[in-house]
Formats: sequence, structure tokens, C-alpha cells
Amino acid sequence: MSGRSVFAMILAAGQSRRMGRAKQLLPYDNGTIIEAVIAAVLESSVDGLVIVANPEVEEFLRGYLPERCFITINDDPDSEMLTSVKIGLQTIRQEFEPAAGDGIMVLLGDQPQITGGTITTCAEAFRLPRRPPGALVATYKKHRGHPTIFSMELLEEIEEWPKERKLSDLLDGNPEYVRELPITAQAMPIDVDTPEDYDKLVPP
Repeated sequence: MSGRSVFAMILAAGQSRRMGRAKQLLPYDNGTIIEAVIAAVLESSVDGLVIVANPEVEEFLRGYLPERCFITINDDPDSEMLTSVKIGLQTIRQEFEPAAGDGIMVLLGDQPQITGGTITTCAEAFRLPRRPPGALVATYKKHRGHPTIFSMELLEEIEEWPKERKLSDLLDGNPEYVRELPITAQAMPIDVDTPEDYDKLVPP
């Protein structure tokens, strides 16, 4: 077994404009959507967790998180996802001091169907004792989804990027360092962006 660690980052700072209310706090499975994502991470084999939240989600989760789990705020309502990733990266560096070859797993705070088993499968694949990928991407029936794990060394490339760029640009720009991992144990989790998406999760 390699000595590589994998740290999870949940992005939960979205403003839910298409939903019309905080999607991360909508009811799901005896809790909320964000709690379901956090529970999946805590069931997995990752080495630590950072949640990048908007102020409303941060207030809801305050005092909820166990050891080696941290929450940080993105309070810019006009920011894009890349800004949240940069904030999360800074917090992971500060709290966990990752090595260049350690993995940073990016998860979405609006995908409550993600499971601890899928997260563990991805983390263990990244830890395999061979030359690690620069990025490992979960695929569902050949379609890329989440989680995605970036090596710390590769993810640091985004720090000088403008906020308009997308995290997927890092994969597209470094195809030789990307490994895809087919996930067969579950279907691709639904991104809950609209009321119609939410209706697919919860019966009316």
C-alpha cells in the first residue's frame, strides 16, 4: 500500500438560483442533501474533509462536523466553482499539509445519491502502489462524473487561473495524466439543480 493520502472537498457554496432556495438544505433521507453527502464521505476511507459552503450552509452545519472535518466559507455570491475549489485547496493545505502526490477528491454538495462505497473505491484506486495518475475520474456508463481526484501537484495549477475557467479544463489540458475509473455499483448521481431534479429524488 502506498503512503498517499486522499482528502475530500465538498463544494456547497452554490447560490441555488435555478432552485429558488438553498438546495443543499432540502430534505433528503431523514436529513438534508448536504448531510447525505457528508455522511457518505464519513463512511468512506478518505483521510479528511473540507466543506466549502455559502454562509447559509455554514450556519446550518456549525458544530456538526467531527474530527478532521473542516468548513470554510465562500461568501462571494457572484463567484464560480473554481473560486470555491481554490478556497478549499487553501484550507486543505493549511489543515492537512498534503504532499505533492496526495489526492484531493472533489465532490458536489448537491449529489445526495453518492455513496461511501463509491468514494472509497475511487480513493483506494488512487492509492494503488503504482505511479499515481494526475487525476482519477469516476465514469458511469462511459460518462465522466464525480468523484474526481486530483493530485495536489496537478490541482495547484489552478491557483493562477481566472475565476471564469472550469475545473474540467485541468482534465482536458492534461489528458496524459488522467485515468478513468468505471463505476458499476451505482448509477450516476443526480445533480440537484432544479425543482425537476429534486422531484426525481423525492416523491411528490
